[in-house]
Amino acid sequence: MPNTDSQRNDSNQNYARFFHIGFAFMFIIAVFTAGGYGLDWLVGTLPLFLLLGMLVGFGAALYYLFTALKQVGGG
Repeated sequence: MPNTDSQRNDSNQNYARFFHIGFAFMFIIAVFTAGGYGLDWLVGTLPLFLLLGMLVGFGAALYYLFTALKQVGGG
């Protein structure tokens, strides 16, 4: 019979990896958005740095996603 225990461990590790990647994606966007909001609060230009933080955070999160999935895929 095939060994299903090793297959279960591999699939559990994959779930954990992809959960980590998704959580990091959201966390990066949240950090840049909060930083933009904080900068807006200090300067007094509410939507400007908030939106810039969201855009920069989304770009940084996409870059992280690309590099992380590249490492998972082995390429």
